[in-house]
Amino acid sequence: MQNALGTVMAISASAVLGFGCAPDAPPSANSFTEVYARTIQPSCSNDYCHFNGVGIRFSALDLSSRSHAYWSLVGQPCMGPNCGNIGGMRVAAWQPDASVLYQKVSQDQPPCGTRMPADMTTFRTNGISSLNPGPALSAEEQQRIYNWIAEGAQDN
Repeated sequence: MQNALGTVMAISASAVLGFGCAPDAPPSANSFTEVYARTIQPSCSNDYCHFNGVGIRFSALDLSSRSHAYWSLVGQPCMGPNCGNIGGMRVAAWQPDASVLYQKVSQDQPPCGTRMPADMTTFRTNGISSLNPGPALSAEEQQRIYNWIAEGAQDN
């Protein structure tokens, strides 16, 4: 009896430890890892926009690393001179259409500020006073952000 109980315990422990523990599993297409690596990092974080230690003048939105970006976006209210007065959330989990991040990258006329990403040429030349929209994110990039938010804006 005791040997059978030991076998059942070993099998149970093996099953519990094995589920969800694929160490080299690629991130899902709608994971924050993919959203950050393929969209946010190359398009939104640089020496001029959303950098480490960014001040309130630039909305205090630090996208300089994956972890800073996640904690600066999800469940956080909008801040800064352009969007701080609208009372919106940067990312409202399960609600892409209510998330200012998605609105700012998908609408020509977002609820506050300028469509993102910004035009870096005029920004570097004229400064923030002439922040104009740059080339829009591709439909695929916009959809990746939408899907990630719609699936709960998980830190995955």
